[in-house]
Amino acid sequence: MRTTSRITAWAATLATAAAATIALTGSPAAASGGGFWSTSCGDGRACIKLAPGHSNPAGPFWNIDGCGYHTINDYYGSGYAHGNAFDVHYADQRWDRVEAWTSRGLDPNNRVTGVTVLC
Repeated sequence: MRTTSRITAWAATLATAAAATIALTGSPAAASGGGFWSTSCGDGRACIKLAPGHSNPAGPFWNIDGCGYHTINDYYGSGYAHGNAFDVHYADQRWDRVEAWTSRGLDPNNRVTGVTVLC
C-alpha cells in the first residue's frame, strides 16, 4: 500500500511541476499560441515588446508566428515589423498600426488584447 501511495504522490507532484512549467514559459502573459518569447525580434517577424515594469524570463519580445489575428493579454510598449505590417488592438477598442519594416511606440498603459498581422 505504501508503494502505491508514494507512486501516486510522485505522479501528482510531477504533473503539477509540468503544468507550472508550461504555464510560465509556454505562452506570453498572454497569447493563444502562435509565437515565442525572445531577447530580440526575429527576422521577418511581427514583434511586440513588453512595457516597462512587465517582464518574462525568456525575454521581453513576443515574436508572432504567421498571418491573421492572434490573441494577446498584456501591456506592451513597442511594436516592431521586421516584415509585414500589423495592427495592435487594445482593451478600450482603440488600435495602432505598425507599418512594414518600421517600429513604433505603443500605449504602455492600455492592455493589448490582440494583434492582426496583415499578409
